[in-house]
Amino acid sequence: MSPGQEFWSRTATELNLCYQSGESHPVQVTEACLARIEESNPSLNAIVTLDVDGALRAAAESRERWRKGDQRGVLDGVPLTVKDNLFVAGLKATWGSLLFENHVAVMDDIAVTRLKDSGAIILGKTNTPEFSLAGYTDNRVFGSTGNPWAPEMSSGGSSGGAASAVMAGMAPLALVTDAGGSTRRPASHVGCIGLKPSVNRVPRRFGFPMLAADMQAIGVLARSAKDARAMFNIIGDSVPERRSDASRLKIGAFCAIGEHPVEADVKDCWRRAIETLSNLGHTVEEIEAPYVPDDMSKLLLDLAAVGIARVVSHHPGWQDKVTGPMAALAEKGLVTLAVDYDDLLKEMAQIRWRIRDLFENVDMLLTPTAPVALWPRGDPYPKTIAGATASARDSGIYTTFVNAAGLPAISLPSGLDSRGHPVGVQLVAPMNSDSLLLDMAEIWEEAAPWEPLAPNR
Repeated sequence: MSPGQEFWSRTATELNLCYQSGESHPVQVTEACLARIEESNPSLNAIVTLDVDGALRAAAESRERWRKGDQRGVLDGVPLTVKDNLFVAGLKATWGSLLFENHVAVMDDIAVTRLKDSGAIILGKTNTPEFSLAGYTDNRVFGSTGNPWAPEMSSGGSSGGAASAVMAGMAPLALVTDAGGSTRRPASHVGCIGLKPSVNRVPRRFGFPMLAADMQAIGVLARSAKDARAMFNIIGDSVPERRSDASRLKIGAFCAIGEHPVEADVKDCWRRAIETLSNLGHTVEEIEAPYVPDDMSKLLLDLAAVGIARVVSHHPGWQDKVTGPMAALAEKGLVTLAVDYDDLLKEMAQIRWRIRDLFENVDMLLTPTAPVALWPRGDPYPKTIAGATASARDSGIYTTFVNAAGLPAISLPSGLDSRGHPVGVQLVAPMNSDSLLLDMAEIWEEAAPWEPLAPNR
């Protein structure tokens, strides 16, 4: 190991301490991360656009700030990545689509500006499926992304590239998005933290349009709870929090939902999570799922169909540049009537009130993040779950309702399955209780610590 090479494995909080003590500096750390990318990315295909010159230039500027004592905060000099559906000025933003294969952003989105202003170093862009609208990560521009625990397996989606980069040691943090679980499910599949904030908590302005009304939120992937909090505090707006006390919560927990299959190992990890939370002093009661998963998936796709139609309508000959599933959604969206779209928005509003009413009786919800750990990289979704034939919708049964309801949620590592692959659990909180979730993440991390990186990667 070359001098300083171990710095690629540090969390953002640890790197800040290294800079404070003089043990290292941002240029050395950035070089270590770039070396790690060179080593690990070929087998994973997690980072699809790398900005070596820009990263080293930002690192040198950060090093000078640290030398002068003018550092801007905990993320000054910390490398991170940005998902390829978000705009970073001067870098490609392809959205995983041939329609935007050569598109270069001219402006930063608001969250990117805030991170740059904090001194964070953007290494590059991470892989995402077409229009960031799938639970796997593969596209016709860059190809598929593997999981750092097993490169032949999937890291999920649509933030699979970012999740793999975080747990392979390429960068300690990632800026991502989540429209139906795209932050939380990849976090579960690679064994890191995935935060989906409350609706509109992280503002956005310059970038690709949201496809499914406001169901998509900008989120965070991190290796530690403190890192997730540090990044969220930078990109998110400050609002009054509903509750800040993370002790003695009443938590409603559910796992089985109708006939949807769930792996036994996932159930076991969920059960252990109930035990851990109970031992911490919380009251955990099993409840029925307050929604029908297929209804949530249908709402997301019906809204997204109109969004995709809006996007492709500006590109003559688009039919030859999008995949079959996206073309089908676009064709559906092109013939959707305004009155029908308005009905979809009313349906979402009703869901939000119904789910929010649930929090009159509980402080938080606990579920698995996904019903299965990993599946082969070449498959868009697990073909079987718990021995039963599965559909694409089966892999997202726990997450999409959160987006429909506009609520904050976090995926936390909860153990390994029988094959040694990571499994996550999800905590869901009332609107604008994001800090409460992060408090719980810190408590969880202390009570049930996890592997900070994928092994042997």
